[in-house]
Amino acid sequence: MAAFFLLIIYHVGVFYEPGSDWHTSSPRAIEGIEMAMSLSSPWRLALLFLIAGFATRFMTTRLSPGLRGAGALARNRTGRLFVPLVFGMLVIVPPQTWFQVAQYTPHLVEPWPQFYALYLSGEHQWDITTPTWNHLWFVAYLWVYSLVLAGLLAVTGDGLPRLGRWLDRAMSGAALLIVPVLYLGLARQLYPVFDRTHALVDDWYLHSVYLPLFLFGFLIARSERIRLALIANRWAALGLALTAWLAWWTYLLTWTGLPGDIQLWTPVAENPPSWLRIAMRWTYAAIQWGAIAAILGFGARHLNFDRPALRYLTVAVFPLYILHQTITVVAGHYLPRLELPLGLEAALLVAITFGGAFAGYELVRRIPPLRPFFGLRFRPRPANRPPRAP
Repeated sequence: MAAFFLLIIYHVGVFYEPGSDWHTSSPRAIEGIEMAMSLSSPWRLALLFLIAGFATRFMTTRLSPGLRGAGALARNRTGRLFVPLVFGMLVIVPPQTWFQVAQYTPHLVEPWPQFYALYLSGEHQWDITTPTWNHLWFVAYLWVYSLVLAGLLAVTGDGLPRLGRWLDRAMSGAALLIVPVLYLGLARQLYPVFDRTHALVDDWYLHSVYLPLFLFGFLIARSERIRLALIANRWAALGLALTAWLAWWTYLLTWTGLPGDIQLWTPVAENPPSWLRIAMRWTYAAIQWGAIAAILGFGARHLNFDRPALRYLTVAVFPLYILHQTITVVAGHYLPRLELPLGLEAALLVAITFGGAFAGYELVRRIPPLRPFFGLRFRPRPANRPPRAP
């Protein structure tokens, strides 16, 4: 939940990032915002896929084992993920594309009816493939990963539970900090070859990170040993993440002279030795897993409680995610015209994004025909039953 909210704030930050080519960008950038954003950029989405694996594991405890349960999982995830994805591509995302074209290629902007027809047909001159999913790529990937998991459950039978029991024993000590960093560092070596595309079919670097984390979350979700190990190692994990982050930024500032999410294998100003570039990819992996392990450890230690507000937010978070970026893009297009102080404008954009997303959720949850298009059950669960995470 908190990771989703952090992602919303991150997208507002991208709007103000210097040199941003996001869907819309502010005419007044906030210098140095990249350094603050980089505190979360290596790990925020990796954490979301890991948590999605946790949620899927708890959901499968209510399903029949074997092929029947795998089929039920595939049908459930298709209804809760694929249906909102298609709806989002047809209804939620198109305004983002309209404002993107209006900012970067205004001579190609058409009135909305003609624009929407072009968006659906894909026969246009914009440098954008349409229909597109923009921020909903996460939903597309999660749906595909869920189908992969269903396939593995169908093929392996009790093989995955056995693997989970082995991980429960093998990863309950120092290995919980070391092994994931080693793997993520190895996966990071693919980054120079396969850049991030968010296009699903050719995104091999991100698949090498997000799919294993999703499956890892599924396998360890019910492990009490690993939960205790995360609590015990939370301070060490935090120290690892912060130390690696400082080393990474020292590298960026020393060898490139520029802040930002720079491709580490193509420095701008200098040419660092290859061994250093490779080492920085392992350093990036240490930021990733150190932060994730610290968040899980501190969360397990201090946030292990239930409140009505938390139950409300647990159900709300997926519709909020679907809605938020369109609100940010639209509001970000118009807010600069008010010529407010930059800090006030940025705070107002955050408030409008959260307020608009919550208002949209409150509307959607009260209209049963709309609920499935936002990953909600057609009718809400009774108040005395726990929600099922999307």
